Parts: sequence; structure tokens; C-alpha cells
Amino acid sequence: MIGRVARWVASWSPFVWVVATPILTVPLSTVLLFMFTENLDPGSLGLPESPHAAGLTTYTDEVVVVFYYLDFWPTVLALTGPGLLNLLAGLWFLSRNGFVRVAAGAAVVLGLVRTFLVLLVFFAFSQTDAIGHDGGRLVRITFEIAEVLDSEDVSPGVPRLRLLANLWLFYGAPAWLVNVAIWFFFHSLMRRFLPHLKPPLSQQHEEPRSWGDFFRRR
Repeated sequence: MIGRVARWVASWSPFVWVVATPILTVPLSTVLLFMFTENLDPGSLGLPESPHAAGLTTYTDEVVVVFYYLDFWPTVLALTGPGLLNLLAGLWFLSRNGFVRVAAGAAVVLGLVRTFLVLLVFFAFSQTDAIGHDGGRLVRITFEIAEVLDSEDVSPGVPRLRLLANLWLFYGAPAWLVNVAIWFFFHSLMRRFLPHLKPPLSQQHEEPRSWGDFFRRR
């Protein structure tokens, strides 16, 4: 049974793995974020509860903007830990075929970029950022609510859901699409830049990304 599964996995490109991992990583990150983080009380930490309290300009008169705070490391580990599953693309290094090993290296790099670099860009450019506090770090979520609501009426889980939605929709999804594009054009790129490396099986017109049982083929 194990050998049959291994042969089935070996019949695919490593790009299939890094493209498919969000099926596992997104739900797992959500579970971990809700299990190991909670909204911190800004008053007890001596932190501002809103941009107005921090001396910053609020966005409009129609919305109320508030800050929510999470512990930095549990949040980061919840968001990046499941992404380490992308490193399993490195199993394709076991292939004796140079073409496949290049693909494995590219897939691992893409997985690392999607796991770590995307999160750094998210903190740098989104309304969620990492701030220093008392020698440590916190994650600050900027959250807009309707003026008719009070921040206490917002469910404690909603800011974390907003964080996850912004991270995956506006940063993770574009990175994932880049992964798909590189997978799609990989054969063309290899023919252009490394023509001496050949895929393990002849490429069929109907199956442009078919790899065959390349763990046993040279």
C-alpha cells in the first residue's frame, strides 16, 4: 500500500504539492490561530485602543477605527507553521533526474516565499502590523466598525478572521497564482535556459505536465 502511494505521488510534479497545500495549511492556520492566540487588553498594556487615542487621524466620520492586539510569536507561528508542509516538495530531490531536481528546488523556494516572505510583506503594507512593546513585539490589527456599533459588540474572533481574510485574499492568493504560473510555464523555461536537462518522460501534448514514475527513471 505504501509503495503504491509513493508511486502515485512520484507520478506528479513537485509543483502540484505546493499548489495544493493551501487545502491543508489554510484550515490548519485558522485552527492554530484561534487555539493559541486571544485578543489582548490594550488598557492593561498601556496601549492605545484606536488611532485617535494614538494621535493618528481616523479614516472617516462614518466608521469607528479600533485596534486589536495579539501576541506576536503565537500569531506568527500559527500563520507560518503549517506552511512548512511546502518543504515536503523537497522529497522530489530523491529523483535521479536533474530536470526533476531543479523542479524540486524551485517548488521549495516558492513554498518558502509563500510561507514567510508573504507574511513579512503583509505586515509591512497592510493595516495589520507588528509593533514593539516593552522589549517584545505584538501584532496590531486595525479594525473598522460601523459607527452604530460599539467595539464591545464585535465578536472576539472577528478581528482574527479579518486578519486571515486580508492575508490570504490580498497577499497569499497572488503568491499562489504566481506558483501556478511557474508550474504551467516550467517546461518552457527549462527548454529555454536548461535545454540539456530533459523531463523523465516525453512530454505529451495532451498532458503537458505529466512526469511519470520519475523516482525510478533517469
